[in-house]
Amino acid sequence: MTAEASPARPATTAPRGLQRRPLLTLLAGAGAAGLAAPRARAASWPNQPITLVVTTKAGGGFDHMARNLAPALSHELGVPVNVLDKPGGAMLLGTEYFLSRPHDGNTLLISGPSPYWYFDINKFHAGFRLKDFDILNVQWTDRSAVFVPKHGRLQSFHAIIDAIKAHPGKISAGVVRDSGEFFNAGILIESLGLPRSAIRLVTYEASAPLRTALAGKQLDFAVISAEASLGMLGLITPVAVFSQATMPELHGAPTVSSVLKTYGVTVDFVPSSMRAVITYADLRTRHPHQYARLHDAYRKVLHDPAFLATARKQGIGTDWLGEQKSKAEIEAAYAVFNRHKALLMAR
Repeated sequence: MTAEASPARPATTAPRGLQRRPLLTLLAGAGAAGLAAPRARAASWPNQPITLVVTTKAGGGFDHMARNLAPALSHELGVPVNVLDKPGGAMLLGTEYFLSRPHDGNTLLISGPSPYWYFDINKFHAGFRLKDFDILNVQWTDRSAVFVPKHGRLQSFHAIIDAIKAHPGKISAGVVRDSGEFFNAGILIESLGLPRSAIRLVTYEASAPLRTALAGKQLDFAVISAEASLGMLGLITPVAVFSQATMPELHGAPTVSSVLKTYGVTVDFVPSSMRAVITYADLRTRHPHQYARLHDAYRKVLHDPAFLATARKQGIGTDWLGEQKSKAEIEAAYAVFNRHKALLMAR
């Protein structure tokens, strides 16, 4: 009787020990890939759109700066860069919205650390402080200037000072409420040793209606942002500028300091408005790669000749101060504000 042959083992079945090795190798590879994934994601950042939060309405200087900057940053970073206007509360609402976003580098802030944050912190008791931010750069600083109506009764800064001294309370001056110009008007009167009632101060919510009132001879003079007023030089005349040097665009108007020296007065004033690009104070330590990418891309944009030429044609500032100098400029302005803090509650 012939014994039945046992079936042959399939040739495709490998020994048990040999079966385990590819599986272990695969698992080990998967583990290594998992550990490398965060590094790969960091190296490829940014991989989603960047948002520039602007703390003012569309159409103003802050918005223009952001919209001019967005396409250039997009080109450098390789992702869309969008502008989101969040106005309200003297820049308070937009700043608080920015701080509420994830601190991951995907959101930047375009705002005015001076004078607006000073008012937010010291007058409106904001829940933030300067230390909560990393000021990448103060890109654009306005200067205040003294303007009078074309063919108005006072046609020089000397004439304004003499009229204020001779007729206290009779000379009207316009300023935007809670602005650098508001402070500078107050500092000017204090420097002359006069009470704030020596001028009849009229406050406005924005500079456009203020310039319209001045052009219509409803005011004797106004302290307004110089750069923002250049388009109305046919209707208003600059008679002095709050700056260390004269501005060619103001057709020879002297500096306020040079005129005050003839009265024996020396005093410091604050900038009209600083426009800065800002990130979070903790971004550099939490996400150093993201911080470096943002910083280097922004710096490269502000050193690109084509970008600079286009921005300047549009009247947009393109200064590169860097983080340390920008912070020093802000702190210097805050020191002047602090010396005249009583003006915060003045009307």
